[in-house]
Amino acid sequence: MREKLKVCIIYDTKRGSTERIVEWMKEGLMGAGISADLKKVDRVDNFDYDFFIIGSPIYWEKPLKSVVNFLSENKDKFKGKKVAIFVVCLAKLFGHFTERHVKNHYLKPLEEKVSGSLIKSGVFKGWLKKPSYSEKKNVIKWIREVVQERKRLSQ
Repeated sequence: MREKLKVCIIYDTKRGSTERIVEWMKEGLMGAGISADLKKVDRVDNFDYDFFIIGSPIYWEKPLKSVVNFLSENKDKFKGKKVAIFVVCLAKLFGHFTERHVKNHYLKPLEEKVSGSLIKSGVFKGWLKKPSYSEKKNVIKWIREVVQERKRLSQ
């Protein structure tokens, strides 16, 4: 018998790349037999989920304030829940040279808000004009790893 996970992907976006990445995550989850609700941070009214995936694009070297504030304001609601965090940024274009910067300045402000619940973090390459369809396979691979880690932790 398959476990029926209730998953919510929470995000904000400015120019649409994060929204497209979230849609790819949902597609990857559907391929694994899991459905997910997609919600912008200002539309979340229910925390009755088993698992949350929360993401933000990076602007001016920081995650969006709306996502950071959402996590701060709802910190207690994530206690006992499993959470994965992701960011979408152009720094990924520079390869491993930016890994430490991305970890310390982009992921850490989000991870700190869910520290006891965090199971995995991810970084995806954003774009300015045309979608980076080559990033789709990375997104789907990551989301499936997240599901496997979530299942492993619940055994």
